[in-house]
Order: sequence, then C-alpha cells, then structure tokens
Amino acid sequence: MAAKLLERLREMQGTVIEDSRSPAGNWLKPRLEQIEKGKAVMSVLIRREMCNPFGNIHGGMMSLVIDEAIGWAIVSLEAELHYTSVSLHTDFLYAASEGERITAVAEIIRQGKKIINAEVRVFNDRDVLLSKATSNLVSTGMQILHTQGSLK
Repeated sequence: MAAKLLERLREMQGTVIEDSRSPAGNWLKPRLEQIEKGKAVMSVLIRREMCNPFGNIHGGMMSLVIDEAIGWAIVSLEAELHYTSVSLHTDFLYAASEGERITAVAEIIRQGKKIINAEVRVFNDRDVLLSKATSNLVSTGMQILHTQGSLK
C-alpha cells in the first residue's frame, strides 16, 4: 500500500486538492506542486475571503497554509498513524495581497518514534520569503484507514 500511496501522490502533482480528509485544507484549494518522501510543495491563490482589512493574507490563513503543507509532507512519509500539532511557531516576514499566488515548501526535519519536527517556508512569485515556521507533531496512536480516493 505504501509504495502505491506515494505513487498516487506523485500523480496528483500540478492538480488542485479538493477532496482530502481536511475540509479546511480543501477550502484553501491548494495546488500540489511537488511531492517526495518528507517534502511537499503546494501553492495557494490568495482570495478575498482569506484577507485581513488591509487586503493582505490574514495571519490565521497563512498558518492554515503552513499547517496544510506540513500535513502533506507527513502524508508523503506513508506513516501508519495520524499526527497532530503540538506546536506551530510562525514568523510573518512580509505581506501578500489578494490575487497573489504563494508557495509553501514543507520539509520533515526529523521523524522520531512519536514526534515529527517540520519546517516550512512560504514565498511569493518573486521568491520573497513571506513566512517561515517550525512545528512539532505527535503521533495520536490512531491508525490511518486509507479508503478509496482518500489520501490525507
């Protein structure tokens, strides 16, 4: 099953994700740009409903983009158990406006027996670093049940 999962993920490269197990992630309509074991690259078009009163991406939305990218990097590990966030430290460095496409690059730094450590960097289309984050996630002990068509 594991080899088939990573194969299926690679087949999704370049497509918009709308049918994952994450309703919030589906709402983002992220495009999976690249996936390999322990790394996920996804892009998101900033829509009006994602913005703060100044017309820039809301910090909570940026955190959602980061968290979803981490989720896909974890899925690429083909782990047998679910993980949930223990911490998410985010630095907001520059703003991004409605209509811009941003790209999140998530990498698993360490996969321990119970804890996964991840780093994410988010860029605009001019390669300006907009945000960077680190996260620790813990195994829930709950088995992942892969159903037809469901990847995350």
